[in-house]
Amino acid sequence: MKSKFLLLFLLLFGIITSSFAQPQLDLELFASGLDSPIGIVNADDDRLFVIEQRGHLQILDEEGNIAETPFLDLSDVVSQSGFETGLLGVAFHPDYSNNGYFYVNYTRQSDGNTVVSRFSVDPDNPDQADRESEVQMIMVEQPYGNHNGGQLLFGPDNYLYIALGDGGDGGDPHNNGQDLTTMLGKMLRIDVDADNDSAYVIPPDNPFVDDEDALDEIWAYGLRNPWRNSFDRHTGDFWIADVGQNDYEEANFQPAGSSGGENYGWRCYEANMPFNTEDCGDQANYVFPVFDYPHEGESCTGSVTGGYVYRGALYSGLFGVYVLADFCTGNVYTITSTSGEFEGTQVGNFGATDVTAFGEDQYGELYVVLQGSGEIHKLVETGDCNPVAMIATGDTALVIEPDSSLVIQAFYNPSLTYQWYKNDELLAEEVQHELEVTEEGNYSVHVTNPANECTSISEPLEVTMMSTSVALKELKGVRVYPNPATDVLRVEGLPQTGNLQVGLFDSRGVSLYSKTAVSVGSMSIPTNNFPDGMYHLRIIYDAEVLQKKILIRGH
Repeated sequence: MKSKFLLLFLLLFGIITSSFAQPQLDLELFASGLDSPIGIVNADDDRLFVIEQRGHLQILDEEGNIAETPFLDLSDVVSQSGFETGLLGVAFHPDYSNNGYFYVNYTRQSDGNTVVSRFSVDPDNPDQADRESEVQMIMVEQPYGNHNGGQLLFGPDNYLYIALGDGGDGGDPHNNGQDLTTMLGKMLRIDVDADNDSAYVIPPDNPFVDDEDALDEIWAYGLRNPWRNSFDRHTGDFWIADVGQNDYEEANFQPAGSSGGENYGWRCYEANMPFNTEDCGDQANYVFPVFDYPHEGESCTGSVTGGYVYRGALYSGLFGVYVLADFCTGNVYTITSTSGEFEGTQVGNFGATDVTAFGEDQYGELYVVLQGSGEIHKLVETGDCNPVAMIATGDTALVIEPDSSLVIQAFYNPSLTYQWYKNDELLAEEVQHELEVTEEGNYSVHVTNPANECTSISEPLEVTMMSTSVALKELKGVRVYPNPATDVLRVEGLPQTGNLQVGLFDSRGVSLYSKTAVSVGSMSIPTNNFPDGMYHLRIIYDAEVLQKKILIRGH
């Protein structure tokens, strides 16, 4: 499909911000002819699913062609009356390929209330949902027709996150954002893999499960109208874009490993500015956005549309950058983070004032949804032709046991080619994006994009053989329990200072959990979503390596 360039970015070449060159972004038309699209999701296969506000979930193939029949048609039950009502969110279960479950968020026609339901795919047709399979999970009364939120996402913990606005009108007249007895103005977190007949259960580590004055489902609060949120597929960090009232739009950041309970401030604050501080606490009670920007112009002056951190493999100049846009103005912004400090920058304008969503395909490439024109565009980076060459382990060094192996992987896109090296020597037969390592050495991968012949080389990954001669000192008192583990593995007695690397690997050596930290002391590793079996826990501190076999069972 030919490119249709809708952006003319006014970029200043050569300007470096925080030692980072701003990406040069453009749009490439992928699909057209859609009816009021407001979202795009994937089911970890070659298809993309487009959410049409008035009740259809459409399928796009790899070429951007729309299937003749919608995957799901809810137009007979979805509200058609309001600008902010309709079919608002869809998420596919992490194990969708096996269980066929997916989840939808819509405002229903009869009363405008929010409904979150589970559906199943037709067992005889992968391109058709079973319309009669609906299992209603949550219903929330909506006092007004706006601020419904609607995003559904599965997090790295495999729990379902549900974004709900404050219920509407203006200024949150019922103070729902700060009221822990209502789901409005909240981010909810539920476990849809219940072992009983209920549609869902409460994760035991939700922040308010022991609070009689708060709903167990609440994960975070103080939100006005969270419009498009995303998890960083590489780090697990959570980004929440929240639409402002009169003056400011904001992007909030929740780091991976958060225990939840954050109060993002609404209606006490709009972004970083006081809004209605009656009965509000000290500023220390609130988590303020990592980026905000002011409204501009007249009429529709600002409405943020949250995006994603780019973790695809095609554009090295965009890798690790969070991209978002404004529905009203078409302005495009990026946020970068260095050593925990965030910097947001306007990098141009889309030339279209109806950006309703961003989305990822299965390989992490980003798409942009334009509601008014009914189009889906690929987001491309034109300032750096090099693909991403990075070994996705989260570590700069790995340790293997004698007579064992581990698998290392590069960020992958099927349009790229891969070549592995060991100690700068060609491994001629190793041309896949993953490599099984059995020997120590420095491993790197060369990645080439055949479309432009640009090549990138990864930083070397040091793999060393585990030595039993190193006496444990700082790691001698580490305790790991329970073993066997079911839902969580506790690690205590870790050093309080210094760089520490903790990894959990399956029997093939594939990294399932990786964390590098300073001043830890103790940590918890979620294991509830790992299949039963034997795993290896590896802790590296300076020259010390502690490795334990962990049995996970009881799921």
